[in-house]
Amino acid sequence: MKAINVWSYIKIGTGFRYLQEATKGRPLHGQSFVLENIKRFLDTLETLEMHVTSRASKKLKVFYEKLSKKGEAAVLTSHDAEEMRELVKEVRGTFSAEAQGIYTYIVTEKRLSTEKLINDLKELFSPGTFSHLSDVAQYDFKEAGRCIAFERSTAASFHLLRGIEAILRQYFRHFLPEEKEDASWGHMVYTLKKTRDLKTDLDTLKHLDHIRSAFRNPTQHPDKIYDIHEAQDLFFLAIDVTNRMIAEIKR
Repeated sequence: MKAINVWSYIKIGTGFRYLQEATKGRPLHGQSFVLENIKRFLDTLETLEMHVTSRASKKLKVFYEKLSKKGEAAVLTSHDAEEMRELVKEVRGTFSAEAQGIYTYIVTEKRLSTEKLINDLKELFSPGTFSHLSDVAQYDFKEAGRCIAFERSTAASFHLLRGIEAILRQYFRHFLPEEKEDASWGHMVYTLKKTRDLKTDLDTLKHLDHIRSAFRNPTQHPDKIYDIHEAQDLFFLAIDVTNRMIAEIKR
């Protein structure tokens, strides 16, 4: 998957129009003139991975090389303008056929910023929190963000719960380093609650217990399917409880 700016598709259309309407006397060299427009058109085909149209543009590429050899003051001749129109006309047919098989999927806005969900997830957490997470937790939260952006809600919930549990283990080891590392979610919360001399925040532990009973346990059953709103609700809870745990670890 890669992001392509919609403007790239618009540039193709403006490129076709310019090259078809260019007339005698247009400067070849210089910004926004003939050669730059041909090159931009050809480069955009490559950017959009329109390989068939790019191959069909071979004659246009040869034409570009021919014009490039002319002096800096050269302008488009009547013959050159006519030849370019014919070449672009040939390419346009191939472009139209190839474009019919290309689909653009629009990522709809969520309650959480789509840009941050996909590219800058750390900004959804309190400053300095994300860098304190384990590699596994960072991976799972990033995957959860992308899953929510692309509306893979149940997958997002799995990643969120994995991420929270990874931080819970980090939190548990911080306060009870002598305890076994393979303890269950419920056992870790219970042990932290009963060991009051640790001075762990009871509200944090209540949040963790709520997430375990309301989300983690039901998610283990194959009949549980999350919708996008439930997944976002869980994400907000995950952000809050993660911020709380990391803040306690950093004290």
